[in-house]
Amino acid sequence: MEIEIKIRLASEEHTARLEHALGGSPVSVEDQDNVFFDGVNKELIKNKLVFRIRVIEKSGKEPVAVVALKGNAVLIDGIASVEEEEEAIEIDLARRIIENPGLIPEAANSHRLLKKIVNRVPCSEGYSHMGRFRNVRHKYRWQDYLVEVDRTSYPHGTAYEVEIESTDPEKAKSRLTALLQEHGIPFGNSQQNKFENMLLGTLL
Repeated sequence: MEIEIKIRLASEEHTARLEHALGGSPVSVEDQDNVFFDGVNKELIKNKLVFRIRVIEKSGKEPVAVVALKGNAVLIDGIASVEEEEEAIEIDLARRIIENPGLIPEAANSHRLLKKIVNRVPCSEGYSHMGRFRNVRHKYRWQDYLVEVDRTSYPHGTAYEVEIESTDPEKAKSRLTALLQEHGIPFGNSQQNKFENMLLGTLL
């Protein structure tokens, strides 16, 4: 079970001010291409499951790709919990699947998590794209935390969000919101996760 806080910022200006407060220089920057899949008849989402392939590019490094299966996501008062399983996938295979989701059953023969996805909820009529968005993630070391500052680009606009994964989310949230208040940066609890914003055309 992954537990993290999710705080929404209103603008690029507020996001840049937070980054300055965090020290200004991220320990890493990731350019993420997030692509979501489901059965033609929406079999996965009907079972509250989300299937994603993420391609990650970092400056000076070869791109990598990761398959993720998420389930039973809950987001209350800016604290999110989700059952999540991830596994790396060869980058060329990931790109072929993104181009042609019909390759998923064949690719599952040689990939553990893809095989689990295919077997858990059979999609007899095949697979299709659900949606796609780009996320630029700046990671900062601050106090005892790894703080992730996200700029997420959808066809309908850009969302700004701060995430911290923690076993004590209330404490992490209290510390982060205190920092935001100290620097006069407006904020609110995220009301939906990135997948829901993509699906519903919102920025909440």
